[in-house]
Amino acid sequence: MTARVLLAAYAVASVLNIAGQLVDGTALDTATKPLLMPLLLGVLLASARLGTRLLRATAAALVFSWLGDLFLMPGGDTWFLLGLAAFLGAQVCYCIGFATRFSDSPLRRRRALVAPYVAWWLLLLVVLGPDLGGMVVPVAVYGAVLCTMAALATGVHRWTTIGALLFVASDSVLAATSLSDRLSVPADGAVVMTTYTLGQALIVLGVLAASGAGLGAGRAGVSSPGARTPPSTAGAA
Repeated sequence: MTARVLLAAYAVASVLNIAGQLVDGTALDTATKPLLMPLLLGVLLASARLGTRLLRATAAALVFSWLGDLFLMPGGDTWFLLGLAAFLGAQVCYCIGFATRFSDSPLRRRRALVAPYVAWWLLLLVVLGPDLGGMVVPVAVYGAVLCTMAALATGVHRWTTIGALLFVASDSVLAATSLSDRLSVPADGAVVMTTYTLGQALIVLGVLAASGAGLGAGRAGVSSPGARTPPSTAGAA
């Protein structure tokens, strides 16, 4: 199956899941959510050989994200913590991969641009703090790694940068609506899944573009773990 077909299947599954969120369709969520990350991983594997740390780490992040999706489906505190741990693994993998391209990031040249990422992490803790109780430490750790991932993504590709920010938005809405009784977001399930599915797709497409692989190029190989694409493609924020 080609990468384009897999991406189209991912788009269809994403739209169906979001529609299910809007109509409170548990059956649609149950049927489509387990398919999302395997389809996106298929796009990655059909487009490029995992010859660099960036590509390998991205593949591992998608596996952890899939586990996180599964763990969050049943509901309850224990499953939430398992989901949080799985997504923490995903963010760590993304950080490991994105760090190999951070030399191309505008944040490396202008350190002041890091401030919004730190500010967002602090804002989340301030807003959610009164509701977290014993969850303060795990949420603080996850938030720090999440924002670090988004900052490191700025060195990969502009699509990866946008995708990482959407991932941050998705997790922020999920945290606000899951961990606080004071906060609410209209159609929160649809908002979470729209930003999550689009964010993950853009991350993968940006990683492929930065690695010199395209959806129509087959399994492109990358000769060296340190290989770089031209400045006009990689490092654009």
